[in-house]
Amino acid sequence: MTFIAPGKTLGIIGSGSETYLCELEAKRMGFRTILLTDKQDDIATQAADNFLVGELENLDNLNELGHRSDLLLYMDDNFDSHLLESLGEKFNVAQGSNLLAISQDRYIERTFLNELNINVPPFFSIVTVDDIKKAVQEIGFPCMIKPIQKNQDLLKRHIMYNEDDVKHVQDLLKNGTYILEAWIDTKAEYSIMVSKSKNGKIHTFPMIHEVYDGTHLMSAYISRKNDPAIEAEMQRVALQVAQNIDYVGIFGIGFILSQTDVLYVKSIFPGINYAANVYQEATGISQFELHIRAICDWPIPEIYPLVDTAILKIVEGILPQSLDLLQEKAQWKFNYYTGFKAKNEPARDVGYISLVGDSVESLKQDIQSTKIWRVE
Repeated sequence: MTFIAPGKTLGIIGSGSETYLCELEAKRMGFRTILLTDKQDDIATQAADNFLVGELENLDNLNELGHRSDLLLYMDDNFDSHLLESLGEKFNVAQGSNLLAISQDRYIERTFLNELNINVPPFFSIVTVDDIKKAVQEIGFPCMIKPIQKNQDLLKRHIMYNEDDVKHVQDLLKNGTYILEAWIDTKAEYSIMVSKSKNGKIHTFPMIHEVYDGTHLMSAYISRKNDPAIEAEMQRVALQVAQNIDYVGIFGIGFILSQTDVLYVKSIFPGINYAANVYQEATGISQFELHIRAICDWPIPEIYPLVDTAILKIVEGILPQSLDLLQEKAQWKFNYYTGFKAKNEPARDVGYISLVGDSVESLKQDIQSTKIWRVE
């Protein structure tokens, strides 16, 4: 990979709001973009200079994208890692396929982390009912069973509290392989973003506190004051992971902190993390700029939180309430995606709000007063 100068074309595989925001940042940095999406009306088509519509894993589509681009990047974590590897033999695919392959398979991901002596919840691969029974003897209840492949949206995760629950999940095994892991009573969830450059240089970025409603992110926070022990351990893990992967670009690591203050790695995700949109207001530099800098072989700046910051996700289901707040909250920064159309999909991402304050606690009080977003 060589230096990619402004004026060149980035070919993007994927879709959605994060791709849209990445295209806007690429344009600001002087790049042109061409998008391959499988959705004609996808929001990312609004910001691309050109776009192709078709199956993401169709070789003809990918070859056309590659020939019209100076560099390819993926924004879809479910893209076939083997196909990405073969693309790298013909085109400039800076990120590579190694981290994507690790992160797509929960068992491979946890085994990778285990081999680095990084703390993860105890886990077992599950193929048969006997596997569940043996795992439960080791782990105990409660525990959680999940599809081993992260892209298996049709296969659900289940928490098991007793032997009766084991009987209820038996039918799941007809659909594929699962992973069973210990249930961690969670006090807080965090993530940290990391960049790795072509020359192997690694940067870790400010830790982020995330708040979820089930599996859906509601809000994220950056504070100038964090627990130094937790922050140091997250940075240590991030550095260790980065040193052991063949990857260029930005990636993230999710953590859970137990009620007994034990820190576990929850997941690794290549590329962009929605919660890291908080970097823009907190540090003055977006995660998209950091990612583009890394894959284009530009130097990576050190970034620090300049102010305590929160972001709130706006989904279609609360769009009317957000518009009411837009008329009320003069200090809040509202970001809506250009050209989005109502689809009667309550969970669909249509924008986010950024707000800054003297402390995270004051931000949470302000947010809590809306009675829309959870803050803990």
